[in-house]
Amino acid sequence: MTSTISTSAEEYQALREGCGLADRSGMGRLEILGADRHRFLNAYVTCDVKGLAPGEGAYGFVTSHQGRILSDMVVTALEDRLWLLLPPGQDEAVSRHLKKYILADRVEVLPLEDMLPLTLIGPRAAEALDGAELPPPGDWRHVRTRVHSTEVELQRSGRLGAEAYTLWVSASIARMLKEALLENPAVRQVGAEALEVLRAEAGIPRFGVDFGPENFPQETGADEAVSYTKGCYLGQEVVARIHYRGGVQKTLRGLIFDGPAPAPGTPLLHDGREAGAATTVVESPALGRPIGLGILHRRAAEPGTRLEIQGGGTAVVRG
Repeated sequence: MTSTISTSAEEYQALREGCGLADRSGMGRLEILGADRHRFLNAYVTCDVKGLAPGEGAYGFVTSHQGRILSDMVVTALEDRLWLLLPPGQDEAVSRHLKKYILADRVEVLPLEDMLPLTLIGPRAAEALDGAELPPPGDWRHVRTRVHSTEVELQRSGRLGAEAYTLWVSASIARMLKEALLENPAVRQVGAEALEVLRAEAGIPRFGVDFGPENFPQETGADEAVSYTKGCYLGQEVVARIHYRGGVQKTLRGLIFDGPAPAPGTPLLHDGREAGAATTVVESPALGRPIGLGILHRRAAEPGTRLEIQGGGTAVVRG
């Protein structure tokens, strides 16, 4: 997907210089209830959930027996429940996966339908919060506060490419809060294209686009998503073996394209052999040219390496 000029360019400018408002109600959402919720979820994800106190959160992967990625997710710890923010369309699959393992556990996995995430992104995001109490520093930390007289769970959000705050708000009043936020002239509603450019420039991969069930966690470059000290979880033996025995053979890299942008999925060649594929592809206003992401074989992943694009053109590997 290549970004277009006009509206998306203005949205990108808001993300870089002001504040964008992203309605992320299309994201998958689950909540986990019950006395065993921390211990239960901890056994099926790569991040350390067991140690999360209310007001904290973590980014991690749901993995298979083979240590491959079934989904990524953000887990948010509240006083009496855990919220999971998932890629669009992944909530049902992750729910079915987790429910398979509920035996004697005091736990319920339910849809999270009554809370929606609205996210303010950009250097003026904090200003747009109408003087609300901010969460402590650190991605995924959150506090209960009021924004424009509306009660929200306010969370610092990472992996978006800029400073960001997610307002978890009751679905019944989300529209009113959105309208109140957009009354601020510094805030502009932004869509998927501008957000894709922002994350591509930051080198942040997305599930279902840049990585998926064929990949191991280490191939994504998201080192913060995997704990090597938390103990056993589904797929842990494979993930740990990769870590302690020299790593994976493929890794995520940014790409700069010479000439026209290739279609996502186009193979990339190094010394005549396939080395990976372009996944995310966007036009970068910051660099004035097309850029992208791809998971490449290590032999071709050194920054500065020039790759051939199948069908014509070249790409240079970014760090």
